[in-house]
Parts: sequence; C-alpha cells; structure tokens
Amino acid sequence: MAGILKVDQYQDFNGNSIMTSDGAGNLTLNNSAMKMTPAFMVNLSSSQDISDATKTVITFDTEILDSDSAYNTSNGRFTVPSGQAGKYYVYGQCMRNNFTGGRYIVYIGVNGTTKIKAEERNSDSSGTTFDTVGTGGILDLSAGDYVDVSLYQNSGGSQGANGGGESLSFFMGYKVIGA
Repeated sequence: MAGILKVDQYQDFNGNSIMTSDGAGNLTLNNSAMKMTPAFMVNLSSSQDISDATKTVITFDTEILDSDSAYNTSNGRFTVPSGQAGKYYVYGQCMRNNFTGGRYIVYIGVNGTTKIKAEERNSDSSGTTFDTVGTGGILDLSAGDYVDVSLYQNSGGSQGANGGGESLSFFMGYKVIGA
C-alpha cells in the first residue's frame, strides 16, 4: 500500500523545524546534524613557486566556499570549528607549473603531520607538460585541528603549483554526516 504525505515542514517532538519545503520541490535542511558542513573549497589564484627540494605549505588564496569561515587564506589552513569534531573528507590538488624532471609530491597534513600524500616522478625533458597530482581521504578531526596542503618538488630550481581562475590547484573538504 502506498500513500502520499503532503507537508511544508517537518518538526521534531519539541517543535524544532528539521526540514522545510517551498512547495516547488525544493527542500531546506534546518538541522545542522544533517548538513555536510563545515565545508570549504579554495583555489590558487596565481602560481606559487617553492624552493628546490623543500616541502612548503600552499596558501590557496581564493575562497569558492567557506560555510563556517574556517579557512584562512593567509596561512592556507582549514581549522575545525568548535563543536564540529568528526570525520572529514579532504582533497588537495596541485598542477605542476611547467618544469622538467624531478619529484612532485602533494601532502595533506593535520597539525603539521603528514596524513595523506601522492607523488609523481616526472621524466619530461621539454618542460611543456602541466601534470596534476591530487590526493584525498577521510580524516578523523577534533575541534581546533588544522588541515593544510604542502608541496615538495626537486626540479632543480624554484618551481611549484600552477594557479589560475580555473581551479588548476585547489583544496576542499567537508564534514561527513552519518559517519
């Protein structure tokens, strides 16, 4: 047996609005436990070069989304807000800034400790490729923990991550609900 339930608002037993509908099929979740927030996405507006054979934090400087004002464009860190501990999906991607040879490693760190990394070893001798290295995963984070993306390259000179308006290099994450 099937039935139809027509309502514009779902409430809990205490009268708190959990979800509302505008009557046109658009739902709004009003309960923060049902939202995948905090959420952020930032990109690198212009290329950031780093010294040869060093690991350097990439300071993604353009916010696309920052639901809880938890990302800091000056130091490249997402900091878990108070009361928002839990599991987070995070992803970082850097596009090589047109250089030859060497290793290119993208790290995701928590409080300065590497948790996830991906590496490419480049044998391009012409310097005409712009390979992309990305890595991501689920991290168990506490309030006050910070997450950032670092890059290591050993091309023989000062090189780094390619930036631009098309999100060539970016960093994103969100709290996973139900985990």
